[in-house]
Amino acid sequence: MLNEDIVNERGERLLSIVASDFAVLPAFALVIATLDDDVVLVHNPRRAVWELPGGFVDAGETADACAGRELREESAQCVADLHGVADIVISLPDGTARRGRVFRGTVTQWRPFVPTVEADDCRTWRASALPVRTSAIDAYLVRHLT
Repeated sequence: MLNEDIVNERGERLLSIVASDFAVLPAFALVIATLDDDVVLVHNPRRAVWELPGGFVDAGETADACAGRELREESAQCVADLHGVADIVISLPDGTARRGRVFRGTVTQWRPFVPTVEADDCRTWRASALPVRTSAIDAYLVRHLT
């Protein structure tokens, strides 16, 4: 359990950060991608927040493949060393729990960003100076897993 109450804009609460259990397929993946020690964040226009690239694991997909796909789709970036660093457990507003995997990787070459419905901007930020409207769970993960 955490010492802080971390709740994001959707009412999801971060319950715990645990060692990755690679025998368990998580429901979603998040990616902490860095470039020159800065963190890649995408702006979600529907929620008007900055967040880590990520999304749900598709049927038949591995968590690693999901992380790479979501990073490319939302930010246009690729990393050479994508690896799982922790699993997180969140509770949804209806009280159900969901497990996700947090990945890290280093962007070696910045690629041009093209806005999409899911992300209308992509930038890098210092972990110590994230934008005010950063999703609370994602900001916590950046502070504690980078």
